[in-house]
Amino acid sequence: MKWDITTLILKCMQYHEIYCISYYGVVLKYVIMTIMCIAVFIIMGVVVSPKFGYQVPSIIAVDESISSLIYKSGSNLTDDFMILMSMYGREIVWLAVIVFMSIFAGWKGKKIAVIIVISFLIIIPLNTLFKNLFERNRPPVERLEIHNPEKTDFAYPSGHASIVAAGALTLIILFRREKELAFSIILTCEAALVCISRIYVGDHYFFDVIGGALLGAGIALLSISLSRYLDPIMTGVRKYLEKEH
Repeated sequence: MKWDITTLILKCMQYHEIYCISYYGVVLKYVIMTIMCIAVFIIMGVVVSPKFGYQVPSIIAVDESISSLIYKSGSNLTDDFMILMSMYGREIVWLAVIVFMSIFAGWKGKKIAVIIVISFLIIIPLNTLFKNLFERNRPPVERLEIHNPEKTDFAYPSGHASIVAAGALTLIILFRREKELAFSIILTCEAALVCISRIYVGDHYFFDVIGGALLGAGIALLSISLSRYLDPIMTGVRKYLEKEH
């Protein structure tokens, strides 16, 4: 009897509380997807960067048109909400998600929280590295009347998009049993709103956000593909705590 990858994942979820990605085919799939995400991210960065001389006018025009459309769609009803999403939708919400998963989602949740934290710790320095590599300036737009601190660093990739995309993708892949899936979908929608808000407030172009999401997704997939190496540590900690109690 042959099982496809989805069946094997479901079997893994059924018999192990701590979600495991150990089947070779699944790991290989995520590694290939990681390479694809990072490759597209780098190509996009080269295309939008003024530093390397490979900018494509038609692509830049599309990027600026979409960004302008989102930025100019503002109204009094949405300004405050988008500013809040831009300022707090990354740090506050995803810190709360990590704490929630660590405390209320069992050992499976603890492992997922560790995977998310590892992804974040990889993404943060990479964002700075790539921003300084591609040197794309922020959009030259007027600031919204609502207070929104002006950014002084480069634009590509969006750090907010990288972080929330990594967190959302990790949840969608690993936290998807019955009620878990509803939680993951809500956080994915929140991540999408954060990404849109970064364009809405004038801090990023559309492709900055897409590039950030690709970087975050690539790192998240890599972290998930290597997550099986956390199993001995998580199991050891669990046995130690159970022994103490």
